[in-house]
Amino acid sequence: DMRAAVQRTKSLKAQLDDEIIQCHDLFARIDAVWENRAKLSPPEVRLTQEVRQRFVDRGASLSDDAKAQLSALNAEIAALQAQFFQNMMAAEDRLATIFDDARQLDGLPTHLCDAAAERAAKEGMPGRWAIANTRPIVWPFLTLVHDREARERVWLQWSERGTSAETGDNRPLAAKLLTLRGRRARLLGFQTHADCVTARRMARTPQIAMDLMMMAWRAVAPATRAHIAALQAIADHEGAEIEVAPWDLLYYGAKLKKATFALDDEAVKAHLDLNNVVGFILEQAAKLHGLTFSEMPDAPRHHPSVRVFAIHRGDEPIGAVFLDLFAREGKGRGSFQHVFRRFQKEGEGALPLSLVCSALPPAVGDAPVLIGWEYANVMFHEFGHALHMLLDRAPYRALGAMGVAWDFIETPALLNERWLYDRAGIRRWLRHHKTGEPMPDEMIDAVEAGLKHDRIFSLTSAYLAPAILDMRLHMMADGRDIDPVQVEAEVLAELCAPAASDYIFRTPHFYHAFAGGYDAAVYAYLWSDVMAAEIGEAFAGAPGGLFDPDVATRYRETLLTRGATIPMDEAYRRFAGADPRPDALFRRFDLAVA
Repeated sequence: DMRAAVQRTKSLKAQLDDEIIQCHDLFARIDAVWENRAKLSPPEVRLTQEVRQRFVDRGASLSDDAKAQLSALNAEIAALQAQFFQNMMAAEDRLATIFDDARQLDGLPTHLCDAAAERAAKEGMPGRWAIANTRPIVWPFLTLVHDREARERVWLQWSERGTSAETGDNRPLAAKLLTLRGRRARLLGFQTHADCVTARRMARTPQIAMDLMMMAWRAVAPATRAHIAALQAIADHEGAEIEVAPWDLLYYGAKLKKATFALDDEAVKAHLDLNNVVGFILEQAAKLHGLTFSEMPDAPRHHPSVRVFAIHRGDEPIGAVFLDLFAREGKGRGSFQHVFRRFQKEGEGALPLSLVCSALPPAVGDAPVLIGWEYANVMFHEFGHALHMLLDRAPYRALGAMGVAWDFIETPALLNERWLYDRAGIRRWLRHHKTGEPMPDEMIDAVEAGLKHDRIFSLTSAYLAPAILDMRLHMMADGRDIDPVQVEAEVLAELCAPAASDYIFRTPHFYHAFAGGYDAAVYAYLWSDVMAAEIGEAFAGAPGGLFDPDVATRYRETLLTRGATIPMDEAYRRFAGADPRPDALFRRFDLAVA
């Protein structure tokens, strides 16, 4: 029911937004305030400037005829984006890979086998196994199952989501979105959608963002080819007589980690009880920012499994965070942070309420919920977003954390991942779920070596190729018809991307580019990682390391609490002394800068 409601209301929401933006009398009043800004205080001038510019960016100064055209485009774009997302969710909810023989699942943990058997039975196939088409199930399957044909079947189902007639084909929707976005950009006075998007971001132009991505690609590509060659060597040594393919990467990657770094993902996972990971996240935030977290068992919540924590600094209330971490029917997939309510100083005021959402498999009986290291990393990431929203103390909501340049928005989240690697915290919280023993030093060493080898998300070909594709598509989006699948093939060919590569996004399920608000902005993860690396170096070089109070205070007061009260590039220069430079990021992973 919720999904149907979303589909109905997306266009209505776009129409409502346009009615506000295009209200002639309202914009005239904003203009009048702007014309009389000499009477205003500096914060009021900044507020007026930002609000007026946001109205202009969305067409407030257009002619009535152009406004009508813009409204029609906005409504159609909103409906298409909603449909794209619904089709993706349908492909994950309704599709599954069916197996008749338990031997095809050899290597998969018992609880996942049981879940697959239970799903098959519910769908009228007792005695069979249904592997759900969702990341928390697909990734373990591709990592652990020995049967290569079974891995291929699961990977194909996963990689082709968004192409099925049964659950909705997203390819024509993506093409239509590119055309409409291009028309809208031209109507607003820009050459392409990418020009329109980047004009008010830190990157300023599509080409600057593209240059950074290409620099990173040139640094990462040799390491990617070397990694695939190493996986091929393992397969050859085992006599597999195969050419490594995308469905082999996680399987042989786990073997490579085990052989090279003595890293066993399942052994690591045994130390990551979800409740302890949550405790670890909260304690690190408390120590860094001087906060206390108190669970509120009687707080209103949208589902019984949600946990709610009140946050204080001393006696001062800061806000509250909701943790909604488990999958359930009808709930969207993936992990994200959402703002239920922003900080408000005006009037009676209001404290911020943040939601951290994920879709982990719920507990089976009394068994603990164990998560992989990558999911712990995702949770630290999303909690970094929550801290950014919760610590916001901008004097006006329009200048709050949600108003910062979009290519900064990932920086607090990416930086917060660093505190997952704090050894004292690891020893305190990441304990074996059966023995209670802390994670041994050699295992922590192996995890860190594995990170150095795998690199972070933005320094992988799996991310960079789609990010480059996103920008290429939207640099072309000037109103013409575009075949995004064909352009994708051309981009991968130009990049000389290895055939065995597996990409986090392909056109039919490229949520960020076509439904998630990152159109012409997927580059922002890399841009933000550049800044996070520089901020991380500032912590690492300080006497107190990750918890240095002076750097923490400067970071919090310069970048986290101020929102958009000053332009983000200026705020960043106040912290770092210069514009973002990629050197620290490349240094962290011993990559040569071309």
